[in-house]
Amino acid sequence: MRLSGWMIGAGAVIAAGSMASVAVAQEVGKASAVNPAATANLRTISIGQSIAHKERIKTTDKGSVQILFIDKTSMTVGPNSDLTIDEYVYDPNAGTGKLAARLGKGALRFVGGQISHTGDAEIKTAAATVGIRGGVAMIGPGFVFAGYGSSTVTTQGGTVTLGAGEFTQTPGGGQPPSPPAPPPPNFVQSLIQSFQSAPGQSGGAGQGTASRGNVQRAEARATGTPNGSVAGSLTPQPPPSPLPPINQAASTLNQTIQTSTQQTAVERVETKDTSDKSLFGFVGGLMTTWLLDPGSNYQNGVSVGRYTGTAQIGIDGTRRRIQANFDGTVSHDQQGPALPSSFSYQFGFLDPNEDAQSGYYDSSNFVAAPAIRRNGEIVSKIDDAPITNHDGVMVTISRDMAQQLVSEYGFGNVTPCDCDYTKWGFWSSVSDQGPYKDFAHGFWVAGRPTTAGEVPLSGQATYAGHVIAAIENAGSPNYAAGAFSNTVNFGTRTGQVAVTGLDGTNYTGQVSLVQGSTAFGGTLAGNVGARNMVVDGAFFRGATSPVGEMGGSVSISGPGYLGAGIFAAKMK
Repeated sequence: MRLSGWMIGAGAVIAAGSMASVAVAQEVGKASAVNPAATANLRTISIGQSIAHKERIKTTDKGSVQILFIDKTSMTVGPNSDLTIDEYVYDPNAGTGKLAARLGKGALRFVGGQISHTGDAEIKTAAATVGIRGGVAMIGPGFVFAGYGSSTVTTQGGTVTLGAGEFTQTPGGGQPPSPPAPPPPNFVQSLIQSFQSAPGQSGGAGQGTASRGNVQRAEARATGTPNGSVAGSLTPQPPPSPLPPINQAASTLNQTIQTSTQQTAVERVETKDTSDKSLFGFVGGLMTTWLLDPGSNYQNGVSVGRYTGTAQIGIDGTRRRIQANFDGTVSHDQQGPALPSSFSYQFGFLDPNEDAQSGYYDSSNFVAAPAIRRNGEIVSKIDDAPITNHDGVMVTISRDMAQQLVSEYGFGNVTPCDCDYTKWGFWSSVSDQGPYKDFAHGFWVAGRPTTAGEVPLSGQATYAGHVIAAIENAGSPNYAAGAFSNTVNFGTRTGQVAVTGLDGTNYTGQVSLVQGSTAFGGTLAGNVGARNMVVDGAFFRGATSPVGEMGGSVSISGPGYLGAGIFAAKMK
């Protein structure tokens, strides 16, 4: 069935710096610096930790946390503070959103990102509501200071507007804020000092990692500019050049994932999975390539192609980092020497000598950004050649999240795989290579590998799950999901596969098990528009059987129609 609710614009996925918005469940930011005795909900925060929507952050008299949000807003929560993120929504395509938080006690420093430039950033205290527009503010018990931009401070007794360098007191008890005035002598300096690391603290960084060079590299990655600063001048930067409408429906999966989990506040005790393991699997989706003309409007020589390939995901539960390597081949709808035929993308690092650029909450919730070394080198390549200006994300879609998407978007009879070990999710990548820009988006699936010797030689089993794919139909792109089933006869080494309801089409056919391997493959015929589907898959381990689960890629073609994606299924 077509996912029409996901069709708002490709810029929401691929705008520079926005990739982290496809987040682990309701992740809205990262803890970019942490000193001891800071907790989020019932778990202790560590540097690089995901910070979630509806998160409650508490610090003791020696604790502090700096949070970098996905729109480049940052908050520094001082000692003896209690902050709750009530609402966070961000659409990177429009550059708009909303941030609302409550400061129960203590103090914070707010450095505005994109959201505050639209006037939708709000901090509540016991005495006042502070609306921040485009700047820096310091907020605490009984006071607000606007360091840059403007802040509107409202109490039960009235409202005042602060300009840069102005201060007001918020006494509470129904009294109005005091008139805007300069802050008391040394007030700002002492407050800033309280936000900084104390002697012997390092913000959570290892010895030597907070060198000037490392800080500059981190700020450059956070702001998207070589000389960018998190604290910066806070002058709004011009938005990135819009991408062409070729993929306007391929789309706001990031926003969908985020908003679909914003219905309830969730506080849970973290169960730390420290096991190190690797998952192997497949990728499938669409890649668009276009030539930048002198005006940089990306309209020259557009080509859309299908890609399929392999996925390998390494997990370091102890260090809470992952590394995903996606390798694939691309089949374009037109031929040309500059069109990519293969790619090798990496997201995140397992190497402890590199920045993690990833987050691992548990085995069903992790996320990673494009792998860029500390020296600035981009790891990923297209046609085995370097690329530049790499943005993107890979993220899991958990069982709960998938069920919410099914409910909200009416997938009919589609039931997402209730897999034990097999994981799947969304990924996207946008990069430059010379005068060309390439945008890949689609899905990945990966499971725990089994061995050829563990595949039965007799018997029969039926597997059930789902297919999800990126589709382009007569120039109109979208995402679609369908039900997947495979009845395997291990004795005859065959499987009867049925895919139903995928973009209004049913596919059926036979796949063959590859001798001496865990793999299988075949071609299915569709009942609409002379479409067909090529299936490549493998058996994965399940909780009760070495062949208890399966996953793979699908590649779809037909007149004026193309698509690719993945499937995941579990033995009934």
